[in-house]
Amino acid sequence: MNSQQKISKPNDFSNKERLGMNRTRNRLVLQWTTLLTLLAMLMAPMAMLLFAQPAQGQTPPAAPANGAATTAPKPVAGNSLRIGMKDLGDPQGYRLKTVRTQRDYPFTRPKGWKVLPSSNIHLTFQHGSNLLPERSSLNILINNRILKSIPLGKDNVTATAASIAVPPDLLKDNNILSFQVDQHYTYKCEDPFSEELWTEVLPDTALTLNYSWEPVHPDLAQYPFPLLDPLNNYTPTVVGYVVPQSASDQSLEAFGVVAAHLGQQAKWRELKPYLADQNALYSKDNLILIGTPSENPAIGAIASGLDLPLSGSQFSDKSGAPIPADYGVLQLVPNPNNPTRAILVVSGNGPDGVKKAAHVLAQGSLNKILVGRSAIIKDYQKGADYPYRAWDGFILKSGDNFDSLGLPTQTVRGITALPIFYNIKVMPDIFLPGKSFVKLHTIYSYASQLDATQSKLEVLLNGKAIKSVPLDDKNGKSLADLTVDIPTEEFHTFNDLEYRFHVYPEKYDLCRFVTDVHIWGTVHNTSYIEFPGEIKAPLPDVGLINDGGYPFTAYQDMSKTALVLPDSVGNTDLEAMLQFLTRVGRESSSRKGIELAAYHASKLPDDIKKDRNLIVIGQRKQNKLFDELKDKAALLTEGTWNTLQEDQKAKIAQINYAPGQGIVEEVLSPWNEGRVALLLTGENDTALVHDAQLFQNDTWFKGIKQGNLTVVNDDGPQSLILLKKGEARFFHAQDQGSGFQMPTWAWIILGFFTVMGLISVLRFLFGR
Repeated sequence: MNSQQKISKPNDFSNKERLGMNRTRNRLVLQWTTLLTLLAMLMAPMAMLLFAQPAQGQTPPAAPANGAATTAPKPVAGNSLRIGMKDLGDPQGYRLKTVRTQRDYPFTRPKGWKVLPSSNIHLTFQHGSNLLPERSSLNILINNRILKSIPLGKDNVTATAASIAVPPDLLKDNNILSFQVDQHYTYKCEDPFSEELWTEVLPDTALTLNYSWEPVHPDLAQYPFPLLDPLNNYTPTVVGYVVPQSASDQSLEAFGVVAAHLGQQAKWRELKPYLADQNALYSKDNLILIGTPSENPAIGAIASGLDLPLSGSQFSDKSGAPIPADYGVLQLVPNPNNPTRAILVVSGNGPDGVKKAAHVLAQGSLNKILVGRSAIIKDYQKGADYPYRAWDGFILKSGDNFDSLGLPTQTVRGITALPIFYNIKVMPDIFLPGKSFVKLHTIYSYASQLDATQSKLEVLLNGKAIKSVPLDDKNGKSLADLTVDIPTEEFHTFNDLEYRFHVYPEKYDLCRFVTDVHIWGTVHNTSYIEFPGEIKAPLPDVGLINDGGYPFTAYQDMSKTALVLPDSVGNTDLEAMLQFLTRVGRESSSRKGIELAAYHASKLPDDIKKDRNLIVIGQRKQNKLFDELKDKAALLTEGTWNTLQEDQKAKIAQINYAPGQGIVEEVLSPWNEGRVALLLTGENDTALVHDAQLFQNDTWFKGIKQGNLTVVNDDGPQSLILLKKGEARFFHAQDQGSGFQMPTWAWIILGFFTVMGLISVLRFLFGR
């Protein structure tokens, strides 16, 4: 009998035996199915414990009785602006070469200005001594209209001055000032690229605009104009805030929202806000009044100039009906005392209305509901949450190309081509390890018929040359790839990348007119950057604030940031709050409004304390929240060093710390290790003034260096690292989520009971 004959077939069993076998098989299947299901359910928490990232938490005088003037006032005269070559981008002047060249300079005419006929261009120039005046000229143009043509002859070879009137009717919002030359040195065969061919616009050349201020015609649809003129690129925007010290939490929040939003609207333009009082109603500045009429008497002082009537301390609509207390009121009106300036009123008959008005104002570009001089805000919808790390124009991950940063493809032409500039911004939470390289991949093209011995492409980063390659293909190239390795130490959050095409035409006939417009170079926005960094930021670090306001702007609407002020707020507290929020506003750009919160210390809700990054403002003895932070802070002093280790005292002693110096310190939040608290503090009002100056002064702000603590002296900041071991950590991008996070000890206990439960199930299933 072979082996196959020894194996019993199913049909060889009796029905009873088959029934027993089926029951046994079914019981085993049920046991193992139950076991596997329980294993999957019970081991899930252990898997989360082993493989998940560590939990990081949640994440004055009253207005004149007759009110505003009944006739349009005459513009205020006597203002003048000088725009020099430095302001136009060429501080050393500019040399115009070849037989025909033009240099263009854009400039704007601010909306609130009436330019006067006395405006002019003061031109100083010189040129090559061999130019023929009958064939050579320097033309001055505005918006392609020739204002003057000057022959280039022997009488103006050396530095010569000329004054050219600027007709006001030629000017638009955006304008182009041009200097154009047509120059020759011979009637015979001429080298169009000869060194004889040059005319130089000298550094003291300037455009002077004399102007008067026009009366304002405010419209909420145009906000932030006229408080902030988007065409005024020359002088700082000065805005006074009138905010009462007795403001409610809601009015404090409204103050913060408006300040941060106006900062975002200013962007790179210089903005100088200040805390004003009722006397500012007679100043030459635009003003913002915040709070209910009962909180802020300045609102009542301009009642005659308001669009919505004010009776006592209550607003009414235009029909005379009282406005509900939870409705917001926005009014943008001319200052009754100075019709060339505007006053923005952010108010309501109750605190909730004030808060609502501010948030809707900051959302104006989204909902488009604000129009005219006033608006009554019945409701406010926050809208969708702002994405984390949604920083427009910043590299978010390795491989992002120029197009994703909003950077265009650029082409330059001729031997006098200007450099191509790109501002490369990298998220501050991208940690680049040392002794490694960033790879810059440049996709470029260039024309044919170039002189291969002279033509090249030069690459510079932050003013330093890092690579040069020849442009030596006689047929030109399309979409060539140049890869440059850049040490990570040379690559920062903000970088200036520059490409210089040095292009020259190949040999040509001197007796035949040849131009250089056919030679060109292009950098494509498909260029990209690779880097070895991880998405994580070491905190606490005050120095990251001047890298885009991080981490308080990680969400660009600041929805994970809260301000905490003393229960009894002083002017210096409000000033520090104003300057800080204006600065982080200028460092950020939200498309969905501003969602930060503000509270007095005793009213700070626990959920806000646990879920948000905190800005804690005030003298140490006046803000009660400092008592809860004292174990975290390294420098909360009363003239002693008792909070510092011995080896840290020398570092502090070197800066001669005194009570009048401001302290800006960042600590890990004791309520959520995934958040930080920034302390703007000091021993007295002078110290808080220094803190405010740190964020108002551009030079001081840029001078903040790496460190968890900055001491602000009369002459600026000094950054220090006073962290002990274990007091700093990395914040990962995925750490920033909100919601419940189970602590590690709870996972351990859960894991223990999971294992014990599993053992009990096994014993039950297998009878052992």
